[in-house]
Amino acid sequence: MNIFYIDTPSIQNSIRIALMEQMTNHRILLIGNEEKVVEEFIKKPADIVIYDPSVPVSSDVVRKLLLINPRQQCISLSDSIACADHDGCDNCLANYNKRAVKKDEGLHSLLYMIDNFNELTCDFAFDKLYSSIP
Repeated sequence: MNIFYIDTPSIQNSIRIALMEQMTNHRILLIGNEEKVVEEFIKKPADIVIYDPSVPVSSDVVRKLLLINPRQQCISLSDSIACADHDGCDNCLANYNKRAVKKDEGLHSLLYMIDNFNELTCDFAFDKLYSSIP
């Protein structure tokens, strides 16, 4: 599986990527440069794009990739339980193929999401649904 991990290089990200590569059979490319992501995506599209919506370059790049392929599988890796789409959960669910994992849920949750992407729903939308019930 070809995975693009869009974030700024850091020790935490390097450790996460090393563990992901050891625990599953994935090719993971950590990219922090907008032009490089689009260039790599055009050459060989990603099976899954992982990004942190709080990192400006990540959100900008994901918007560009979704213009190329609106059904691109994306995983938002975030600290908060807020919708990663600027137009809200309803728009995201109707138009995109995104899921979300909170960073504090750990590496196993992320790997589970990667390996079972099509069978799972977005945690943010799930929380939104149940938070609206009186």
